Amino acid sequence: QMRLIFWFLLAPLFALAASKNQVFSDFTTPLPVKPGETLILGIVGGWERWDAPQKSVRRAALDLRAMHLSGVWVETVENHKLYLAEELVRKSFDTNQSGKLDAHEKAAARIVVYGQSFGGRATLRFCRWLNRLGLPVILAVVVDSFGRDSYLVPPNVAFAANLYQRERFVRGAPTINAEDPTRTKVLGNWRYTYSDRDIPMPGEPWIRRFFIGPHLKMEYDPEPWHLVKQLIVSAVGSKKG
Repeated sequence: QMRLIFWFLLAPLFALAASKNQVFSDFTTPLPVKPGETLILGIVGGWERWDAPQKSVRRAALDLRAMHLSGVWVETVENHKLYLAEELVRKSFDTNQSGKLDAHEKAAARIVVYGQSFGGRATLRFCRWLNRLGLPVILAVVVDSFGRDSYLVPPNVAFAANLYQRERFVRGAPTINAEDPTRTKVLGNWRYTYSDRDIPMPGEPWIRRFFIGPHLKMEYDPEPWHLVKQLIVSAVGSKKG
């Protein structure tokens, strides 16, 4: 009962993020991608819009696009619209446009997934879907993931990382583990603290600052997101086109 009350109080705090009805045509990646090219998917948290430029996942995506990494495409998706991401993956790597992915196309796929809050949990869910489909993931990055999950990284993921905080009411998952450590290397479970740090959070209402302040601070803190981008660039290669 207490858990139900907690969720009843917490849900509006996430809903304040003003979602919009994302559709497949919002993606801009040319389909299919060329052989050897990489698709990076950022999964936003709460009910955030996929294109809200002030939000961390979208900011990171825009920064990655601005780097003009050769053969790299970056998209963002809402965590409750993963079926759009599934369609994007299928169409991105269907090189011969047969309508389904053959064994060669699956093996050649290059995918990176990252997400924050509910998007962090969705990152692992999406990686598990990719695993069932037989698609490899170069890197999965989970940032202050919120929500019940095993937090086991499936064996199709080569490298994984977790960044989190454990303050106030909304606390990130402290640990992710590899389902098969011989196939997945967990680069780290890195903790951030905000009790004595003032992080600007422009436009955030006081009620969100009060209840989920540290969670918000981590979203706006440039330090963890610098690491996220470093990990991604390292995974896909830093050569510019």
